[in-house]
Amino acid sequence: MTTYAEQRHVIDIDAHILEPVGWLRSYASADVRDRIPELGSDDPDFARQLREAEEDHRRRSVDEAFRDDAARDYMRMARKGWMSFGGWDTDERSIALDQLGFESQLIFPTGSFAQIYETPHEFRARAIAAMNRGLVDFCSDPRLMATAYVPFEFGPATAIEFVDAAVAAGVSGVLIDSIPSSRQRSFTHPDYDPVWARIQDSGIAVFLHVGADQNYRPVPKVFFDNGRDMAHFRSDAPGDPLSFMGIGYPAELFLASLVYDGIMERFPLLRFGITELGATWLPSFLHFIDTGQRSFRNIQDLSHLTMRPSDYLRRQVVVSPFAGEDVGWVMEQAGVEMVAFSSDYPHHEGTDDPIRRFEASMTGLDDDARAAFYDGNARRLLGR
Repeated sequence: MTTYAEQRHVIDIDAHILEPVGWLRSYASADVRDRIPELGSDDPDFARQLREAEEDHRRRSVDEAFRDDAARDYMRMARKGWMSFGGWDTDERSIALDQLGFESQLIFPTGSFAQIYETPHEFRARAIAAMNRGLVDFCSDPRLMATAYVPFEFGPATAIEFVDAAVAAGVSGVLIDSIPSSRQRSFTHPDYDPVWARIQDSGIAVFLHVGADQNYRPVPKVFFDNGRDMAHFRSDAPGDPLSFMGIGYPAELFLASLVYDGIMERFPLLRFGITELGATWLPSFLHFIDTGQRSFRNIQDLSHLTMRPSDYLRRQVVVSPFAGEDVGWVMEQAGVEMVAFSSDYPHHEGTDDPIRRFEASMTGLDDDARAAFYDGNARRLLGR
């Protein structure tokens, strides 16, 4: 069988579940279930889209010819999002993986992440635990690698409980916020050292992902009071080109804080994946973080750093670009060891042909660099 990956060995470090209505609540205990806002409850257009998606899935389950058509069209843009083949049905996703030809996919949430942010704070931790259980359940195909969200906002003890639960469940990545919650101290405060120690001991990689930022947006709203009608589509990602310009900024702040405050120095075996936050910013960031050290080392004590800041990032960080970014240039400038493939399946941002779009800018790279991009860097990041 000819697959989409053809002869490439591919590990996909950013893919998703597209949760149907009722999914998150079904994994929550009875005393929490009604406290979790339902998908589409505040948006009639989105609710209608969700109903259409469920009807489409029901038809696929009873109409073999329709199911075959959906499986054939699984990469078309009309088959992305909640209309996707394998969006929440593991059996369908297994068929999609057969056709993709990927060795494995790392799975992140989609709509349920917004639901937990909208859950009242006193119930949120249990809603998060429900989401994590659901992701593990979805990833019953061994090629699907679950992630588990670890909230820092409830303090170090609770974060460690979530890490321990993630280890027990056998997840492949822990997802954390890129911007600290207003209810917590910085990720780099010594109070959180036991959390980082536990994650390092677990060997599980840490991931940032767009949307995991407590709805933080780097562009002040006043920029949109511009006399123009700038269309915005429903998404956890920036829905306009101006916001897109700042998509990587939360990751830059997060990584800089971990370097300057010594987390990567004290925990050298931690590994960080930066997903769906772009990669074009990476080469300049490597230079700029070194400039920051040179500019402020006589003002602020940075003597605990035994390497250049950029060297910590090269050692411990892997970034996945968007399809369509100039990944060849990013790898030439930042190093072939820092960038890894992701499809974003079945989100629209992944496009209908991410490999072709990546390959268009990789003509100057040799076979070793390509192997690092599609397989080696992800394997190292995931500790496989």
